[in-house]
Amino acid sequence: MHPRPGVNESIELATLGPLLYLVILCAGMASLVAVAIFRWKVEGPLGLGVFLLGLAAAFVLAIARFGNFSDDRFLPLFLTPVLAVAAGTVIVVASLAMQSQRRGRLLSGAVRGAVAAGVVAVWLLARGAVDWLRAPYGFDVYGLIAVSAVTVLLLGADIRVLSPLRPGEDR
Repeated sequence: MHPRPGVNESIELATLGPLLYLVILCAGMASLVAVAIFRWKVEGPLGLGVFLLGLAAAFVLAIARFGNFSDDRFLPLFLTPVLAVAAGTVIVVASLAMQSQRRGRLLSGAVRGAVAAGVVAVWLLARGAVDWLRAPYGFDVYGLIAVSAVTVLLLGADIRVLSPLRPGEDR
């Protein structure tokens, strides 16, 4: 995308990453509704909640490792864990409290979420503070968060698509 990124090259990516993250948080909350309405397994939202809590820990670790925060483009590093803890806690508690007929393997969902958070943490720390201030300004991290969150949710949700009935068939 940017072979040798400059300081202000594609600056709009600095706002697109956090916006993508907010969409993921809203989708995570909506997944709780999908468990109730569409009979998804609780395993998916629980894994997503664990992923968000692990994500908060990854960003706190990045804050501690990066050190100097004189640039305002570091602000998402501080807002991301706050939102992740709030949404992750709500999703985990609600997932455990839901009376779903299709609970799934909750431990498996939690492990998926923890592993996905670990992958994001490694990428975030490998990238470092200097690269955060260059294009794509953390957008790649938020893109990885989005892909990881969707993967954890869909692997655990066990979404069933109903095929149309053929003439003479009963459900």
